[in-house]
Amino acid sequence: MRKFNILYLVVIVLITACSGSKKLTQAKKSFSIGEYTRAAELYKKAYAKEKNRYYKGEYAWYMGESYRITNKPLKAASAYSKAVRYEYPEREAQFYMAESYRKAGKLDKAIPEYEEYLEKVPADIRAQRGLASCMMLQKEPQPNRYIIAKEKDLNSKYSDYSPTYAGTEFDYVVFASMRVEGKSKRKNRITGQGTSSIFYSKKNAKGAWEDPAPFEEPINNPKFDDGSPFVSHDGKELFFTRCKFDNEKPTGAEVVSCKRQGGQWGEPINASLALDSTLLDSTVIAHPALSADGETLYFVSDMEGGYGGKDIWKAEKAGEGQWGEPINMGSAINTPGNEMFPFIRKDGILYFSSDTHIGFGGLDLFKAELNEEGNWDVTNMGEPINSIGDDFGIVFQGKDEVGLFSSSRGSTKGIDNIYSFVLPKLNFYLTGLITNNNEEIVTGSYLRLIGSDGTTMKVKSPSDGKFKVKLKPNTDYVFLVAAEGYLNKKVKFSTSGEVNDKSFEYNIVMEKPLQKVN
Repeated sequence: MRKFNILYLVVIVLITACSGSKKLTQAKKSFSIGEYTRAAELYKKAYAKEKNRYYKGEYAWYMGESYRITNKPLKAASAYSKAVRYEYPEREAQFYMAESYRKAGKLDKAIPEYEEYLEKVPADIRAQRGLASCMMLQKEPQPNRYIIAKEKDLNSKYSDYSPTYAGTEFDYVVFASMRVEGKSKRKNRITGQGTSSIFYSKKNAKGAWEDPAPFEEPINNPKFDDGSPFVSHDGKELFFTRCKFDNEKPTGAEVVSCKRQGGQWGEPINASLALDSTLLDSTVIAHPALSADGETLYFVSDMEGGYGGKDIWKAEKAGEGQWGEPINMGSAINTPGNEMFPFIRKDGILYFSSDTHIGFGGLDLFKAELNEEGNWDVTNMGEPINSIGDDFGIVFQGKDEVGLFSSSRGSTKGIDNIYSFVLPKLNFYLTGLITNNNEEIVTGSYLRLIGSDGTTMKVKSPSDGKFKVKLKPNTDYVFLVAAEGYLNKKVKFSTSGEVNDKSFEYNIVMEKPLQKVN
């Protein structure tokens, strides 16, 4: 099984197993059709009454799966440990126990479980990277300069996730929510929350988000779960993920889109992002993200031809409302685990979430850039963007390092909230003092600064000989100091690669030229 809930829109795999009690029929059915919250309760009751060791192990396994899928890592770890103790013949029980401990921040418990599991299954890349993540966390990596804050006006006591901006003013946001309002006030048996719907909010004159409101039909059809929205850059088309309900069998997901005309949204239609030969009833096509030029649609799927769980794919535009053959993003991006929630910036940098690339917890946010050889270099976005919880669904305000993302951090119930982030601009300065060999101030001196970005600046030093010049990030500099009667001084330095504010201090000692001897 791979991770599933309405939030992640992951395919449900029907698992069959022996059972010693006819009373378990409803529990097995609930699990098979994705009603995991209800299944966990039923299996928990069955486990408490069962005496047979095999069946106790079996019920514990399905309990663990149900808790893991609904994002309750501590309960999942406890259930998996029982399955292992009763020697239930599902080898991945120990792997998922280790994963759940890691996601709950219990590294001292996760590490030995990973190590023991890898002795039995040494080639499992997921476990290898999970163990590597634990080792990284033990070294307590330093947080970076991002500043995050929970967007209280957008959040509810239920999961709110996958924000996307509509328009270039970045004052209108669309997102998915499981709050118990809108379509239905009934709780969902899969997540224990409300049915996933799409909401919007605008900023008022004071710059605060107004109370979110649900879209009306044909968006938010009560027959479906709707989530993970994305608005095209021109604001005229809305893409989102739609999941169907079926009380008898597992179902998949599809990406749908609708266009805005005359102030009204049209009927959502299937984006047709996969070849019919690759599809099953339970195939997932989800998490749409459109390139800035509207020519490429990125999405998530578990269709044939991938690397493991859920992979990130793309499709090129092939006509009005038509998309070409799906292309997998490759092994540098995708792993045997799950890669989801893509977002592509105008400069071609891809952001996505993964539960298998080395990270801090459950889903971590990653940044992928194409190098000179045309290959993807993938880096973890670090703390505080990432946490031991699930971090996903990031969007940016154009070229600025400002935006929104989703996270389950701080929640024992797997509730997701929307957070804002900003990366403060770096401040660099060139400072120093100009003197001669006798430690005297050199009057009338000046500094000429030349930058690789085309900067050319001439600065006269004041009477005290001190200078201070503001610099730009990611720039190589050369500066020349000159004064009448002295030899010129030349210095090279660079702000490239600097990740913290810095003052480049150079105390310049000017020298007089050697006098000729007659």
